[in-house]
Amino acid sequence: MFPWRLGPCLLVSAVVIAASTMPARMLVAAAACEPERCGNVSVSPPFGIVSGSEENRCAQSGFQVHCTDDVPYLGYYERGFGLQILNIFYNNSSLLVSDVHKLGDFNHSGEKGCHVPKANTATKTGPPFSISSLNRNLIFYNCTRAPSLETVHRAGLAATVCRNNTFVRAGGRYNATGVIAGSYDLPGCNVTAVPVLGATGKVNASHYIELISDGFLLTWRPLTPSAGSGEFSR
Repeated sequence: MFPWRLGPCLLVSAVVIAASTMPARMLVAAAACEPERCGNVSVSPPFGIVSGSEENRCAQSGFQVHCTDDVPYLGYYERGFGLQILNIFYNNSSLLVSDVHKLGDFNHSGEKGCHVPKANTATKTGPPFSISSLNRNLIFYNCTRAPSLETVHRAGLAATVCRNNTFVRAGGRYNATGVIAGSYDLPGCNVTAVPVLGATGKVNASHYIELISDGFLLTWRPLTPSAGSGEFSR
């Protein structure tokens, strides 16, 4: 009998022994990177669900997801104010998110009363994500005095539910540089921008609640495995 001709039992034993000598991290990675679910959203690498201070080996840096009451949020921003994930499109490296916490600004019974958003949504985004230029700007105004009727009609302003000289208008496409494209300043008014996708590419500013709820598009650069390792690089 030739020594390299192993019987079935010996062959199975050899496979078991080889598997048992694999590094533990390789076995964990192979078993742990199955798709997870948070509510209706499927979470797969490069994303991964994290809990508290625990790490998730499948989540690449910046792609951590917090699952709170079956609602997924991007995990790199301050808890309680993060962007809600509505859907992830793995085939074209994009995801639909909503700055849902801004909806609370329009609550008359809220702790701070009814007011338009005070911070640009762009401040909540950063690497590895970029705001897609497919989005449009929704521009909010908090004015110290009411604009003239001519300005209201010319700018296409719509009053918000907060009243008190607060308005909203539809702006142009989101500028990839992060700068609000177009001249939207109005005398005596503070300006805040929220990107929205809009179902048809057109934005009716008076539907600002629905537009914010329906979200906007983020993109990321596809990750590729680094040579000779299991790590990923951009």
